[in-house]
Amino acid sequence: MDALNLTAPKSWSELSQSQLDFLLRAIATVNRVNVNRTFHSIDDFSAQTAAEVAVYCLFRWNGVKVITPYADGWLVAHDGRELVISSGDVAAATAFLSWTAELPSEPVRLDRVDGADAVEASLGDDFSFDDWLSCEALWQGYQVVKNSEFLRQMAEILYRKPGISLKEHESVGIFYWWAGLKSECNRLYPNFLQPAEPGTAVEPTQDMIRRNMDAQIRALTKGDITKEELILAMPAHRALTELDALAREYDELNRKYPTK
Repeated sequence: MDALNLTAPKSWSELSQSQLDFLLRAIATVNRVNVNRTFHSIDDFSAQTAAEVAVYCLFRWNGVKVITPYADGWLVAHDGRELVISSGDVAAATAFLSWTAELPSEPVRLDRVDGADAVEASLGDDFSFDDWLSCEALWQGYQVVKNSEFLRQMAEILYRKPGISLKEHESVGIFYWWAGLKSECNRLYPNFLQPAEPGTAVEPTQDMIRRNMDAQIRALTKGDITKEELILAMPAHRALTELDALAREYDELNRKYPTK
């Protein structure tokens, strides 16, 4: 009996650029077809959506072409052969792609969009604290209104191209890039970037976002406004390292001298 041996990446970090591009296209397309609107967030994913994305990717990445549905599966072509695969076999194979239904735990991004090269995925020394604050404000705004224009404006910073134009799957790519970056930063700066307890998250308002950004700048300048320009020009990771240290010191003082 003919056998069909399928392989697939085991995580977001193992994706090649072409695989990442196709996965983002599949997510955008399948989600739009299923819910009749553009991709808004990972919360839009249903089990059906995730399964369809996994099947499309598994077949594409292995050069499998579906000829027609057949019995409880499909008649497919692969390497010049035609064979039948059951839906059960496909379900078992796509289980190895369950990670595609989850947010990445580290930053992954398309290297080039609209003719522009991306900044370093994890952000290099040329990505300033001002850039970070701008992207964070846009990210928080996107969480509130789910408007892809916020993602496009983030792309202007992340690809260093004012007026950048994004295709639908490239907007999805910005979402996954920043989500993965935030996950990585949560591990790097656990004292400063503490995720909210389940059920306690509050939808931020524009005023809350502004006050939070101002508090971060004030913490680094120690209230000296003459240092603000210098602080904003710092590499983002250097500023976040200092904010994490300040948060740790604050927590240690609170434990040592608890308020009554």
